[in-house]
Amino acid sequence: IYSPRLDLSPPRWVHFAHGLLLFLYQTFDAVDGKQARRTNSSSPLGELFDHGCDALACALEALAFGNTALCARSTFWFWVISAIPFYGATWEHYFTNTLILPAINGPTEGLMLIYVAHFFTAIVGAEWWAQQLGKSLPFLNWVPFLHGIPTNRAVLFLMIAFAVIPTIIFNVQNVYKVVQARNGSMLLALAMLYPFAVLLGGVVVWDYLSPSDLIGNYPYLVILGTGLAFGFLVFDELDFFFNN
Repeated sequence: IYSPRLDLSPPRWVHFAHGLLLFLYQTFDAVDGKQARRTNSSSPLGELFDHGCDALACALEALAFGNTALCARSTFWFWVISAIPFYGATWEHYFTNTLILPAINGPTEGLMLIYVAHFFTAIVGAEWWAQQLGKSLPFLNWVPFLHGIPTNRAVLFLMIAFAVIPTIIFNVQNVYKVVQARNGSMLLALAMLYPFAVLLGGVVVWDYLSPSDLIGNYPYLVILGTGLAFGFLVFDELDFFFNN
């Protein structure tokens, strides 16, 4: 591990490897789905493994991007903003029986932007992400709040504002339409999200109460451990969906 706390720049070949492996992951994941549809061999078990692996990949890619962009303890929040839309899409799938993706979505354009960021970092170096946004992108100096904060943190805020929040609204709207059509309870539908809320809230409270700065000093352990627990929740959620 070149950067145990995700705050030191690794060799540039590491960024290139991150980008290449993410591109291959995205490609193989898409080819697998197309092959299943082409041969009519899709099954609940296949979907369970597919989405289960994707859930685990959220943690691995959060660590990879945290390493590339020198995100340090903010890496945990990059995992959060990947896990929330993922869990929301799985929850929405239960009600709609369809994985509905907007025209611009995380599995396609989102991953493309991330592996392009890895390749870009292999050229300019990871330090580019640690400097102020106004220095990294001078044409954004006019933005009153963002220009003075680190580039990696600005990316986090922009992703929350323009990707995560709209996706959550999209998920809730689609579920609400189905619940209303079935004369069901939206409150009960939202209650299905409590396992993830407990997991996320538990980790945040644990970090806040701990004198050891868990997320800052042990990002790999925290994110991998939380990512494994998240994978278990997704497996359990999908198993419940398939049996109901």
